[in-house]
Amino acid sequence: MLNSSIKLAVVILFGTMTLGLSSVANANVKINWLSAHKKLDCPMTCRANPVLPYPMFAGIDKNSKPISLCTTKDNKSGEWLLGYNRWEQKTCTVAIGDKVLHNERYFCLCHNNRGIQPLG
Repeated sequence: MLNSSIKLAVVILFGTMTLGLSSVANANVKINWLSAHKKLDCPMTCRANPVLPYPMFAGIDKNSKPISLCTTKDNKSGEWLLGYNRWEQKTCTVAIGDKVLHNERYFCLCHNNRGIQPLG
């Protein structure tokens, strides 16, 4: 179930980027991965960067809080895996087969255009 959720998040990400960026093509949109530092969640990590202040959201939880996209490295395989970071969560959560990994060393996907935010 979690693995299919991550696949859905990737599809949503590319769809959002394609649809969102097409409507703001002249807006100079910048997107990049930022290291989550000082034990911050993705919204706070992005907000700390004046150039890329907005996290790329993958969804909204049952409390109407954002779920952000993150990536972390699997120490065993060395692969970078796409995952999610919940509001005030200090880890990136990814699925590896039937296992769930919560890694404290991760990167958040951040951007500079409020117009592609799904939340108001």
